[in-house]
Amino acid sequence: MQLSQREQQSLGQLTGAALPLYISELVQQHPAVYLLIVQDTPAALRLEQELAVFLDPSQCPLLTLPDWETLPYDVFSPHQDIISQRLETLYRLPRLKHALVIVPVSTLLLRIAGREHLEQHSFLIREQQQTDLTALKQQLTAVGYRHVEQVMEHGEFSVRGSLLDLYPMGASTPYRIDFFDDEVDAIRTFDPDTQRSLNKVPQIALLPAHEFPTDKAAIERFRLKYRERFAARNEKESLYQQVSQGILPAGIEYYLPLFAESTSSLFSYLPANSRVLVCGDIEHSAQQFWTELKRRYQDRAIDLLRPILPPAELYLAVDELFALLKDLPRAKLSRAALPARAGMHNLPVAELPALNINHQLKQPLEALLSFLVTLKQQQGRALFLVESEGRRESLLQLLHKAAVHLREYPSLTAFWQAEDDLGVMVGNLEQGALLQLDTPLALISENELFGQKISQRRRRKQSQQISSDTIIRNLAELSLGQPVVHLQHGIGRYQGLQVLDAAGISAEFVTIEYAGGSKLYVPVTSLHL
Repeated sequence: MQLSQREQQSLGQLTGAALPLYISELVQQHPAVYLLIVQDTPAALRLEQELAVFLDPSQCPLLTLPDWETLPYDVFSPHQDIISQRLETLYRLPRLKHALVIVPVSTLLLRIAGREHLEQHSFLIREQQQTDLTALKQQLTAVGYRHVEQVMEHGEFSVRGSLLDLYPMGASTPYRIDFFDDEVDAIRTFDPDTQRSLNKVPQIALLPAHEFPTDKAAIERFRLKYRERFAARNEKESLYQQVSQGILPAGIEYYLPLFAESTSSLFSYLPANSRVLVCGDIEHSAQQFWTELKRRYQDRAIDLLRPILPPAELYLAVDELFALLKDLPRAKLSRAALPARAGMHNLPVAELPALNINHQLKQPLEALLSFLVTLKQQQGRALFLVESEGRRESLLQLLHKAAVHLREYPSLTAFWQAEDDLGVMVGNLEQGALLQLDTPLALISENELFGQKISQRRRRKQSQQISSDTIIRNLAELSLGQPVVHLQHGIGRYQGLQVLDAAGISAEFVTIEYAGGSKLYVPVTSLHL
C-alpha cells in the first residue's frame, strides 16, 4: 500500500498479530519515516513489543517517544530513563531517512522545545580531544547534569581526580573519561553497579539533561516570562524564587514554555519524507485527554506560590493536531473489520479458534491437534511464537510428547522461505492470527495455548523482573515428581492436584511435597501470584 498525499486510506480486520506484521511489512517495503500514532501508552507498549518480533532493526530502526507518565500539572517529574529515551528520539529523528516512531496521541499533543534546543546544547567528546576538565564540568552543569558522588542514572556526573564519570541522556550505558592533563586520554563504558570499567569507545554524544534549556539565559527568560503572567512571590518556597536560585523543583516540566524561546511540536522534528499511521480512535482519546486536562487545570489553578500555565500553552488543541496531520500522507489501521465503504478495505485475516490446553481432558492438546490437522488439509502452515528461549524448550518438549515436531527459526522470514509446515521462534505476542493467504499461515502465541498472562507494562530493569522462563503457565506443563519452585517456600516436587474443602467450599489445589514429607497446597486459581 502506497500512502498518497492528503488522502487517508483505511485498512481493517488486522486482528492480533496481523497488525504488527502488516506495519512491519509496509515500513520495510516502502522506506520513509513513519509516525505511528496510538490511543494510549498501553497500546504503544504493546505495539513496541510486537513490532520487535517482525521488524528488522538493521533495515528500519524502531523508536518510541514515550509519555512522561505523569498527570498534567503533577508536582512529580518524569523518570530520568523516560526523559533520556525521549531526548534520544528527538535528537535522532530529524537525521533519519527510514524509521518507525511510536507515539501515544496524548504525547503528540504536548508542546515541546524547538529543534534548536538540542542542536545548540548537544556536543561530542572524542579521544585525544583537547578539553579542560573544569570547563567540561561547567558545561555539563549548564545543560542540566547533576554532580553526584557516584553515577547511577541518566543525567549524572562525578569527578575523581583525572576521571570523569557520566551517564549521558540517550545512552544505554554510562561512560568513564580518563584525562591526561587537558586531553581526553581514553573513554570507556562502565558498570554502574560494580563501577568496573568495560569497553573502550572512540567518542560519545552528550545530549542536554532536560527537554528545555536550563542555563543562565534560560533562567532569566523564565523570570521574565513568569512576571508577564503571574505576580512574583518573595517566599523562598515559591516556584519563582526556587528557579531564580537555580533550583528546578519536581514537576518543572509543566513550565517548559517559560524556559524555551518558543515552543513547537513533534511535527517540526519530522523529516520531509514522513508518513503517518493511525491505530485506534485517536480523536476520541485526544478529546478525552483535553477534558481531563481542563478539569485538572481548574482543580489546581489556586496555588499562589506555584501558579500553573493554561492548557493551551502546554498542549496543542485537538483541531490543531488534526490540521497538522492533514498535511501528511496517512493511513488508518484497525484491528476490527471495517464497513464496506469507499476507501475502506479489510484484509484476509481471521482470529484463531480456541486452542487452549485443557489439562482436565484425557488429551490436553485436543483442540490444538485438531486445528493443525485441519490446517494441513488446507496446505496451511503454523508458526508458534514464545517469549523466550526457555519457553521455547518447554513448548518443544510438551508438543514432542504429542508427536508434534517443530523446527526452530530465527524469524518469520526464515520460516516463510523454508518448506516446513510447523515452526517455532522466539517472539512475544499477546495474540496470534490466521492469515488467509494462498497458503494459510497461522501465527500461534503462547496465550492461545496457556491462557492470557498478566502483563506488566511498566518499564523496569531486567534484573527486577522474574524470568519468564521460570513461570508455570499451565498445569499441562508439569509431570508428577517434577521439581518446582515456590517463590516463598522454595524447591519441592509436584504431586498432582487434590480437591480440598476450604471454608466450606471445595476447590482444586496443586500439591507440592518438600523434604521430610511436608506438603504445601496452592490454589489453582493462585498460580499466577
